[in-house]
Amino acid sequence: MDILSSQEIEQNLSMKEVITSIENYYLTETDQNEITPERMHVEDGDNTFLLMPSFYGDYQATKLAGVAPDNWKLGKDTIHGMMILNDRKTLAPLLYCDFKKITALRTGALGGLGMKYLSQPDASSLGIIGLGTQGWSHLQAAMAVRPIEKVYVFNRSKEKIASFIENAKEAYPQLAVEEVTIEELVKRSDIVVTTTTSTKPVLPDLEASEWNGKLVVAVGAFKPAMQELPDSFLRSADSVYVDTRRGFHEAGDLIRASELGRQESDSLALEEITQQNHRPDNLNEKGLLFKTVGIAIFDLIVTKTLYEKMNG
Repeated sequence: MDILSSQEIEQNLSMKEVITSIENYYLTETDQNEITPERMHVEDGDNTFLLMPSFYGDYQATKLAGVAPDNWKLGKDTIHGMMILNDRKTLAPLLYCDFKKITALRTGALGGLGMKYLSQPDASSLGIIGLGTQGWSHLQAAMAVRPIEKVYVFNRSKEKIASFIENAKEAYPQLAVEEVTIEELVKRSDIVVTTTTSTKPVLPDLEASEWNGKLVVAVGAFKPAMQELPDSFLRSADSVYVDTRRGFHEAGDLIRASELGRQESDSLALEEITQQNHRPDNLNEKGLLFKTVGIAIFDLIVTKTLYEKMNG
């Protein structure tokens, strides 16, 4: 069986379709005997290997992933891996595909759902810190759910900045895309996205009032030692939302938020946000956080959507 490439996935599945598929998973589909065990982490120095199986309906899926944070120094991708979709009854393989694109689509879609429900409906400016695969997928997601007109970007690699801006202008000619400092990015953006693997906060310390009207979508820090968000924002954010509460035990930002007094029970997860059609009020007076870490069922839903679309 051939491995479906990233380009072939992109040709057959749009970000809007992925956002809809995950939203429908919560809104219209029944349990279908879902099994999603805790993902397995194997640490090898700074590198991490992840094994993420899941079972749902007629399908079983497994994601194998390797994360090497220092690859940027070598000009290589930080993440590598493969996605395998099987028939649940026989475990016969149905589809092998590039894991990176599946992960990018589902992570972008999760961020997009956060933007759809939690950001200002007329949000027109987007800031992205970290311009790798996830930075691009969150640009796609924001464009799918909000009337974005301006995009502010920051990345430690200048080459990535130039490439990202060029690709963004080609894909979305109507956009104004500008490289700025992180401080400028935060102050000018209605939605701020962080997609780094940093162990130190990348967002600046600001007065609580300076976050008013903004939604921060924090994506990158998936290990306990990682933290993209400063303590000041973790304290001052009016509400903390999560894609899944497992993040409180896995992701450094949420672990730190708990240490600072945030209660896991006070945070709505994506399932509750969608099913309750939760829309925060008085957004101009609030600074909000939506933290995503992802679980294997989301990868299965995306791969299932791709497979069923390609097979009628």
